[in-house]
Amino acid sequence: MRKLIFGILVSGIAVYFLSKNFDLTEFERLEGKINWWIFPLLFLSNLWAFVPFSIRWYHLLEKKISFSQSFTTSIIGVGLNMVLPARGGDLVRLIMNKRDTELPLTHLFSRIFLEKVMDLGSVVIIGASALFFMGLGQSKNLSLLLISTLVILGMIVGLVLVRYFLETLRKIAKNVFGLIGKHGLYEDKLDHHLVEFSSFLKGDKLLKPVLYSIPTWIFGYAISYYLAGLLIGMPILFPEALLFMFLGGMGVAIPSAPSGIGVFHAAIISGFIIVGRDPGEGLVYATVVHLTQFVITTSLALVAYLYWRWTHGNKTK
Repeated sequence: MRKLIFGILVSGIAVYFLSKNFDLTEFERLEGKINWWIFPLLFLSNLWAFVPFSIRWYHLLEKKISFSQSFTTSIIGVGLNMVLPARGGDLVRLIMNKRDTELPLTHLFSRIFLEKVMDLGSVVIIGASALFFMGLGQSKNLSLLLISTLVILGMIVGLVLVRYFLETLRKIAKNVFGLIGKHGLYEDKLDHHLVEFSSFLKGDKLLKPVLYSIPTWIFGYAISYYLAGLLIGMPILFPEALLFMFLGGMGVAIPSAPSGIGVFHAAIISGFIIVGRDPGEGLVYATVVHLTQFVITTSLALVAYLYWRWTHGNKTK
């Protein structure tokens, strides 16, 4: 509940400042400029983005679910993230996969942690590349990249510690849980999962999921950002789409109301300012991207959920 209240507060503040600084009549520029024939392509691009996303999740779970199950639950999870606070759709995805595989939630949580590390690393690499490709790599534009890089480095250090210093971590964890009187909880519920997670980080198990990460963003989500501009008669360059995707991804990482209302828009507007475009156009563009993604992903999630219920209903008969 506290996370929900905090998220609503953050979004409320962002929406307030956006409404104070931008004229809502900016949306009048959409009149007569919407190219409806682009919408089916936008729909397909959003659907296509789930293919590499699902393949990566399929390999992260070491093929213990079918690709169909991975594809279906991935769509449901992302769609619910647009509605539920605190990335609640990811938790629903884990619960559904637990039902499909009987894997413990701690096992699934470790995999989704890896997924988020890969996503964050991918968008930072893509964002930095887009900035420098467009000649916008000045120091004033690199603060967000610096912060993101530090977060990534922190996550990588954690993974390295689990991979190469497992026994030391286990001793520290046992001592910490012993001090708070929960030694039995660690021994019975957590220790073997830490060992299993370390084992997953060895060998080539991590290679395929890593290789699918950047294609997930470049050939999936970035195309949707590009098509959204064409939809409203506001063409953008593909490198700009990559930059906006990076900023949008970082924006929704900030705790906010469901689907990142307000903070997503502010992040995209900052991108328009960076590339020297009208920030008013940025508000319109961000709203269209946000609205189309909400409509498309939640609609896909509904269909995927009905399919999931139907397949599981047949199994119980």
